[in-house]
Amino acid sequence: MKKHIIKYILDFLVIVLGISVSFWVNKIQNNKENKINEIHVYEDIRMELNELTEMINERTDKFTFDLELVNKVLNEPLDAKYNYNDLFVAVTDYRGFEPKIEIYSSLKYDGGLKYISNTEIKVAINRFYSSNHIIYFNMEDEIVVQREILKHLYTNYPLVLLNSDSKELDDIYKINYFQNIITNDLTLRSLLKSKQRFMSMKLRGIDEYKFSHQELSNLIDKALSN
Repeated sequence: MKKHIIKYILDFLVIVLGISVSFWVNKIQNNKENKINEIHVYEDIRMELNELTEMINERTDKFTFDLELVNKVLNEPLDAKYNYNDLFVAVTDYRGFEPKIEIYSSLKYDGGLKYISNTEIKVAINRFYSSNHIIYFNMEDEIVVQREILKHLYTNYPLVLLNSDSKELDDIYKINYFQNIITNDLTLRSLLKSKQRFMSMKLRGIDEYKFSHQELSNLIDKALSN
């Protein structure tokens, strides 16, 4: 009887040990697979960040150029650095901001982000991909003012709009004509001042976006190098 009990105990221990070893092996295998998947996620996000770099720099340059032009046209005569099309776009149009984030969106909705174990990177990803709200909010406000500017010009100064397509008039004449209107029309000037403020905030927003982009890039580079 005693021998049977010992045998049962040994058999039980063997079974428990076998299950434990199997569970341990599976856990190691799962951890290994999760780590591989995590690296793939980092590589995918890093690739998207690389693609976004050019767009961020291009938009920063355009936003800066337009704001600089509006600041000048409100305060001093424009120099030869600018042409009429530059002035027309800066005053009557707006620069959009549409970063392509298909990789992040795919990872988010397919559940790929769950493989990220690094809390600091999780926070940085969330911060970066939500940091464009300042740009969007001010861009929407800028669009409202931009439409009011166009409406005002259509109603009161149709030549400003017609001049944009004219090949007969030189740029200096068209620029002086438009700037004279901006200087003397208080309604247009106040609208442009509002647009200037939203353009400035939009540029500040892209600076924050660029900072978050660099922060996330550095963290992922560090994780991939380990």
